[in-house]
Amino acid sequence: MAERKEVAVRQPEREPARPRRRAIVPPVDIYETEEGIILVADMPGVSKDLLDLKVEDNVLYLQGIIEEVPGEEVSPEYVEVRSREYFRAFTLGPEFDQDRIEASLENGVLRLFIPKHETEKPKKIEIKVA
Repeated sequence: MAERKEVAVRQPEREPARPRRRAIVPPVDIYETEEGIILVADMPGVSKDLLDLKVEDNVLYLQGIIEEVPGEEVSPEYVEVRSREYFRAFTLGPEFDQDRIEASLENGVLRLFIPKHETEKPKKIEIKVA
């Protein structure tokens, strides 16, 4: 007689519930030029190493983690900024060239230039006098 084996579905181990911290939504200014869009985001406390910029499925994601200023050995007496993370997402239209996005970070201000495709830029029509 053949031995019967049973297969059981393994239950994943559950992590204890942790409160989720809300991310800070950085204020952003957006300017449009003939060449593209300039996006300026205020993200104080974020260094280049703790900043993550990516584009997935036509969505631009900005994510940054605020560096701990006083260090772990110090406990705060009063805190207004509870989250240590910035997060913002923007949908990019098909007129933008996602492969040529330029980014710079200086003094907590992130500046992105998102260029338009060459075919989307306005063309000036020259008028000839007969």
